[in-house]
Amino acid sequence: MLFRLTLPIIALLAIPWVAAAQDQAAGRWQAMSYYSFETPSTTDPLQTLVWPDVIREANAYVTTELRRPLGGKNALVTALASTYRDGNRTIIVSTALSRACDSGANDKGAEIEPSNCPLRIVTIESGKVMSIKSDTGCYTDHADPDLPAKNRNDNSYTRYDPATGTISFRTTIGGHDVPSCARVYSLK
Repeated sequence: MLFRLTLPIIALLAIPWVAAAQDQAAGRWQAMSYYSFETPSTTDPLQTLVWPDVIREANAYVTTELRRPLGGKNALVTALASTYRDGNRTIIVSTALSRACDSGANDKGAEIEPSNCPLRIVTIESGKVMSIKSDTGCYTDHADPDLPAKNRNDNSYTRYDPATGTISFRTTIGGHDVPSCARVYSLK
């Protein structure tokens, strides 16, 4: 079991989005990056540490309830994530689009709304998972050329404040902040 947990943490230190996070200044808003989990990975921290239960649940639903084979792939589960480095700590903030989301309007005439989805904040220190906090956060589709022009830059953003030990979260839809999506999460 220790090996299964250690390998993803070691891989965490080698992946490019973590390296990019190290260079970001504290206090600046960071657009969350989009990830698809359709291709299984044993080294992706989002798949192995943050969302493995959600992926398993989606896979079980597709194979058991829908009776569709996955052919070695995972069911469609996507996530938005930001990563921060603070000394020997790595903080991953992620929200996943899954069956547990409370999705916004989906009628073709409706305005685009964010989905309220599971959010997890994972703190890794000296190579060990120190905490996993669960809450909810807004999820908005990534840049998609099929979206109306005003929604092609919709995104969720995070900001880490090491002085207060908090992660701030916000979402923009159609170029405007969505007030119900603004949240602050304490890491303490």
